[in-house]
Amino acid sequence: MSTRVRTLPIRLAPLPGEALDSWLEALARRLDSPLGEVLHHLGLPSRTGRGDHLRGIPPDWTILLGADQTAAIAHASGLDERTVTAMTLAHYAERALRINFERRYVNRWVLWGRGAGSRFCPDCLKDSSGRWQLTWRLGWSFACPLHLQLLADCCPACGRVPRQRLRSGEVVPHPDLCGTLSSRPGRPPSGGCGFDLTQTRTLRLPAGHPALSAQERLLEVIDANTASFGAYALSPQPAAKALTDIRAIAGRVLADLPEQNIKSRLPSDITQEHFAADLDSQFAMRAAERPGFMAPPRAVSAAAAVTIALDVLEQPDVHQAGERMRDLIEAMRDELWQVSVTSIDSWGRGLSPVLNAVHLAALAPSLRPSEQLRCRTPSPMPRRPVKTDRDTARRARKIPSMFWPSWTVRLAPASGTYPRTLAPVMAACLLIVDGRTSLDDAARHLGAVTDGTDMSRIMQRLEDQQYWPGIVAALIRLADHLDAADVPIDYQRRRRLDYSGLLPHDHWQDICRRTGTAPGSIRRELLVRSLLFQRISGLPANTVPGRHDLDDAYFRAETVRFAALQTPELAHELAEEARAFLAGQNVRDEPVTWHPPTSLLNGLDLPGSDPACIDIPHLHQLVRQRRNPVRHAAQVLGTSIEAVRLALDAQPAPALPPTKAAARATGHIRFTARKEVPKETFTRLYLDEHRSLQQIAALTGFSRRVLTDVAKEYGIPLRDGPQDYKPRGTIDRDWLIEQYVHRRRTLPDLAQEKGMSTANMARWAHTHKIPFRARGGASHDAALRAADRAGTSNGLTA
Repeated sequence: MSTRVRTLPIRLAPLPGEALDSWLEALARRLDSPLGEVLHHLGLPSRTGRGDHLRGIPPDWTILLGADQTAAIAHASGLDERTVTAMTLAHYAERALRINFERRYVNRWVLWGRGAGSRFCPDCLKDSSGRWQLTWRLGWSFACPLHLQLLADCCPACGRVPRQRLRSGEVVPHPDLCGTLSSRPGRPPSGGCGFDLTQTRTLRLPAGHPALSAQERLLEVIDANTASFGAYALSPQPAAKALTDIRAIAGRVLADLPEQNIKSRLPSDITQEHFAADLDSQFAMRAAERPGFMAPPRAVSAAAAVTIALDVLEQPDVHQAGERMRDLIEAMRDELWQVSVTSIDSWGRGLSPVLNAVHLAALAPSLRPSEQLRCRTPSPMPRRPVKTDRDTARRARKIPSMFWPSWTVRLAPASGTYPRTLAPVMAACLLIVDGRTSLDDAARHLGAVTDGTDMSRIMQRLEDQQYWPGIVAALIRLADHLDAADVPIDYQRRRRLDYSGLLPHDHWQDICRRTGTAPGSIRRELLVRSLLFQRISGLPANTVPGRHDLDDAYFRAETVRFAALQTPELAHELAEEARAFLAGQNVRDEPVTWHPPTSLLNGLDLPGSDPACIDIPHLHQLVRQRRNPVRHAAQVLGTSIEAVRLALDAQPAPALPPTKAAARATGHIRFTARKEVPKETFTRLYLDEHRSLQQIAALTGFSRRVLTDVAKEYGIPLRDGPQDYKPRGTIDRDWLIEQYVHRRRTLPDLAQEKGMSTANMARWAHTHKIPFRARGGASHDAALRAADRAGTSNGLTA
C-alpha cells in the first residue's frame, strides 16, 4: 500500500454488531472530516481518478477486506484485526451467506445472500445516532425484535435501497440521512437524497408475533452456528444447513402456496402487507421473478415465508414436523400421491438430513408399505435407502428363511394372517429395510420360500391394521441391530446343509426309550423331524427331505399337540441330536438356535402376545389337565396359541407320573431307572463294588431285567457266572439236590447265588421233581426219599 498509514488522533469504538461502513462514517463524523479524508488517513484509496474527487466507501469493503486493508485500519484505529473483520460480512461466511473470496462478492443464489444494500430499523438508527447493524445486510433480517417492527426496505423519498450505491466521500457523513447519490444531472456530488431515515414508517408488530419469534430464531441459529431446535433436536445441524432448509421451504411457499392458504397460516397484519405491494414498484417486479429463488426484496415477504417455514421446523420432532409439511404439500399439489420421495430435490441443493426426514415423514401415509420400510418412515429420522447389494447379501447371512418364532409371535395379528405365512414374509422384509433390493430378490436371498407377490399382499394386509407403524418400527430396529451385531449363526450355510440324515428312525426310537416318550406312529416321527429341521435350518418345516405324508392341517394340529406332549427330557435329547447332526456337518462353532433380543420390541404397539408374560407354573399345570391343553391354556391365560406353544418350546411341562400300564408301554420304568441309577452309580455298584444284579435290584427297587437293559444302554458288560441274570439259565439237578436237600439251604439263598428269582429256582426244583421241604423236623427225610425215587425213575444214581 503506497499511502503511509497514520494513527488517528481520536479513537471511536464500534458498537456491538455494527457494520464497517457505518463505523467509518461515524468516525468521520466524530472527526468532523469528509469521509474521503478519513479513508486517506487509514491508508485506503481515497481518490476516484475522475476530477480527483474524494472517494466514498466501496460496497465490497463491507463484504470482505484484504489482509493489507484490515491491517491498515487496525493500525490506524487501534482496533484488533479480528474486530475489524467482525464488521464485514466475512464474519457470517458459511453461516448465513456464501462469499466468493477471490472476486469479493456475496453469492445471491444460495442462503438468500444479498449482494449490496441494507434494510434498517428507523428506531435503532434514532437510538444510535445513525449507526447501522451488520445483520441488516443479511437476507435473513426482516424484523427488529427490540422495537417490535418490520425492517424498512428502502428510503421513502427516493425509493432506493440504502447503502446499495457508493456514498460521497467529499462531505461529512450523516449516517441517519439517506446518502444515495442522485442520478439527476447537475446535482452536486456531495448531495445525496438526504431524507431522514429515522422518520421511515414500518409495520408495527405486537409482542410475541410469529414473525418476531421467527426472526429471533434465525438470529439465534446464526450466532450459535448450529440449529438444535424443534426437528433438529435429534440431529443438530450447522447453521448453513438449517438456513438452506428454511430457504427451501420458504421458497416453495412464495412460489407455490396459494394466497388463501398463506392467509390462513399467518396473522392478518403480515398477509395484508405482503399482498398489498405496488405492482409498479421495482420490489413487486423483482418479487414476481422466480419468487423465493433469491432473497425476497421485501422484508414482509421474507417474514411471511420464513414464519411458515419455521412453523414446520419448530415442531418437537421430525414426525410432527412432517404432519405440518404434509399440509403444505397438499395445499401446493392436488394429490399427495403425485409427490415422490425425490420431489424435494427440486427445492434446492444441500438440504440437511433433517429436512429430508421431515419430507419423508410427510409422505409416509401415501407411500407403499415397502417404501415405508425402505425409507424407515416410522423411525425418528427417516431417510432414503443407502444400503448396497453387498450390504443386503451380508445381512441375508444373518436371517433365517422363517422369521424367528419369538419375533413372529409378537408381530402376528390375532386373526387374518397365520404365523406360518407371516414368518417368511417378515424375514424377507428385513432385506428391504434401508435398501433398494426388489421384493423378489429379497425373497431369493433367503431361499425363495416366499415371493414378491406374497410379500406385497401380506404387507398391504398388515398396513390396514393399527399396529402397522409398530411392525415397521420393529423391523427397522431389528435390521439395524443385525447390521451392527455379530450373529452367531450363518443362516446361508444352514440353508445349504444336507438334511437327509437328520433324526434317523433308530435315533428317534432310542430317544423315546431314553426319555420315556411314546414314539407314536410314523407320522409323529415325521412331525418331530420336520420341527427339528426348521429349528436347525431356518427353512419351512414342510421342506424337510422325505416329508410326504403330512398334510398341512395335520401338521398344524400335531405341532400344537406336540408342544404339550414334549417334556424337558425329550427337549434336551432333541437338542443333543441337533448338536450331533451339526457336528456331523462340520458345523461346530455355532449354537443350534439363536434369536435377536426381544428387548428391541420394548415400547412398540404390536399385535401379538408376549410369551414372556405367561405364568409358566400355571401353564404347566394347565397343559397336563386337558385333552386340548394348548388351546385351553391360551383361553385361560388370555394369550395366543402360538405364544403358549413358544413358551412350552422354551420350558416344556414336566410329565405327570404314568400309570403302570403306560410306564411299561413307554419304557418309563427304564427312563426312571436311568435317572435314579445313572451310569456312574451303576458302574460303582456293579464293577467297583462287585455287587450282583440281584443285589442292585434289592438296593434300588428296579427288577433285574430293567437293570440288565440299563446296563446294555450304558455299555457295561455283564459278568459271566452264576450271579448273572440269564433268562434261560440251567440249574443242574445234582447241584440243586446237594445244596437244597443235603445242605438244607433255602430256595431264596440259592436263587440269589444263581442271580435269579426265588420263583424261578422253585420252577427248577419242580422240573427235577425235588419236593419242597415242609415245615417241621421230618421234612428232611421225606425230601431225601423223594429225591432218590426221582433219581431211580430217571435212570440216575444217587
